[in-house]
Amino acid sequence: GHSARDTFSMLYEKGVAMTPKAFAMGVRVQHEQKDINRAQYGAAFDKFLAAPYKCTAKAKDGRGVYTFCMCPGGYVVNASSEENGLVVNGMSNVDRDSGYANSAVIVSVTPEDFPSDHPLAGVEFQRTWEKKAYQLCRGKIPVQRFGDFLNDRCSDHLGKVKPCTKGTWDFGNLQKALPTYVKNGIIDGLKKFSDQIENYDDEDTLLLGVETRTSSPVRIERDADFVSLNVKGLYPCGEGAGYAGGIMSAAMDGLRVAMKI
Repeated sequence: GHSARDTFSMLYEKGVAMTPKAFAMGVRVQHEQKDINRAQYGAAFDKFLAAPYKCTAKAKDGRGVYTFCMCPGGYVVNASSEENGLVVNGMSNVDRDSGYANSAVIVSVTPEDFPSDHPLAGVEFQRTWEKKAYQLCRGKIPVQRFGDFLNDRCSDHLGKVKPCTKGTWDFGNLQKALPTYVKNGIIDGLKKFSDQIENYDDEDTLLLGVETRTSSPVRIERDADFVSLNVKGLYPCGEGAGYAGGIMSAAMDGLRVAMKI
């Protein structure tokens, strides 16, 4: 998958052709599910199952900002996979009854933002910000009210939205674990999303972070027959290979390669 860093390194050391790839990063944004239901369904909001949503916008600097992997009635999960690094993800149980909605709100980053032109520079870029997030709360999930995020200060209390997590949390200033252009994109995005979902940018909305593993930061190059450019017989496919951006598209890419073979 897109977090198979040991595999990326092994393939690079073996000389497999690969290039850095754009992806997106940001935070998990959490609301009370009843507020999302009310915005999506109106007066009859309490008669329906937990509502999903999807929002996209352009930040003031032109970068894309959008919601991703929205989890109705779900949880924010500490999904860390390396020592001294922290990354979050989201999940919902089948009954979607946690009472809280969360979604990644992420901003596009490109190889021009990475520290070098090395094929694995995107991985190092991810690690840099995951380490900063880890340091904020000594490995706990950093949580911040949006009102405090706007003012670049650590939260010291919660409002109406309470953290709904798998993993312990603590207050942290997430601005310190995000590039400036990602921070600005998140602010622009939440304000614009509130035109579609009422009070999306409420000051009590919670931000939890960071989310850096949205898609692969590497593309393993292949030809028109889906074969590696320089290792014949190797068929890079799916999310880790850089040709998909989610579970379904990764499955479809694998299917295309299998059919070609």
